[in-house]
Amino acid sequence: MLDSTLREGHDMKTFGLGTAASLASVERYARFTAAMYHVYTAMESSLDAAKSPAVAPFWSSFGGDLRRSDALALDLADVAASSSSHPPTPATRDYMRAIEAAGAKDEEDGGGRLIGHAYCRYFADLMGGQFLAAPTRYALSPAVGEGTPRHYDFGAFGAERKASVERLYASFNEAGDALASEAARRAVVEEVLLAYRHNVAVYTEEGAVWSGALRGAANLAGGVARAKLQMPRAAAPSEAAA
Repeated sequence: MLDSTLREGHDMKTFGLGTAASLASVERYARFTAAMYHVYTAMESSLDAAKSPAVAPFWSSFGGDLRRSDALALDLADVAASSSSHPPTPATRDYMRAIEAAGAKDEEDGGGRLIGHAYCRYFADLMGGQFLAAPTRYALSPAVGEGTPRHYDFGAFGAERKASVERLYASFNEAGDALASEAARRAVVEEVLLAYRHNVAVYTEEGAVWSGALRGAANLAGGVARAKLQMPRAAAPSEAAA
């Protein structure tokens, strides 16, 4: 049921363009990273407080591996920014409120709506986000250097991605079994679709998405070229013989 949302509501083009646009400049990257910090902080605070039998076991098992807010705060510090210098924008604030509302409803009826938000964000990070660290460094070097961005790095959990994803799926299925009805499971699916819509709003809120994405792509190409020029030149055969 969760995977069906990828066909129903996942806008890969917008997410791709929005991510590329975040590489248009260090300032835009900082604003985007701050938005993600605020979203993850709201989600992880709600998950920390969750008592629903569908949500609490999942977060107890995986919270330590999945938590991103601390890493995002360090990523902001790396570019001389902070969550206070970039408070939530209207779209980010709406997203945070949706997460908090999902947690409150789960508290009332033992539902699993927060599972929907976790599925939307953490699966995106695990399945694609891990591959964005190097392009980010290339595009925004030297401001973004080795070791950052941190929030794409899941350590051993990410390195063993296939096994980790299988464990997550098993936990999601256990959460579904813990829900009282088909309607409760459908509410989780609807929450995933809502999360996708809020992500689209956050990814596009700054505007100039296409031009920003082109600038980000150009920065990436330039960064790769600079990295190649800085690589030690292999000795030519004649030089090696001499």
